[in-house]
Amino acid sequence: MHQLNKMTSLELQEFLTRQKDSTSFSFTMIHPDETKEEIILKNNPKSDKFLKAHSEALFELNEASELI
Repeated sequence: MHQLNKMTSLELQEFLTRQKDSTSFSFTMIHPDETKEEIILKNNPKSDKFLKAHSEALFELNEASELI
């Protein structure tokens, strides 16, 4: 079953392209071996490159923060 806050790398790339560059998103990255790590991503080329390099991982959204 697909959960709303869990995304594949490709789904997350698409999600980020619809966001403002000033918003940062905190995710738990779940590797194929079930290990987890906390990461921060936003709508920028660096995040896009990171997601392409981790295409097998799942990403669970934790929180969003807007730069004011």
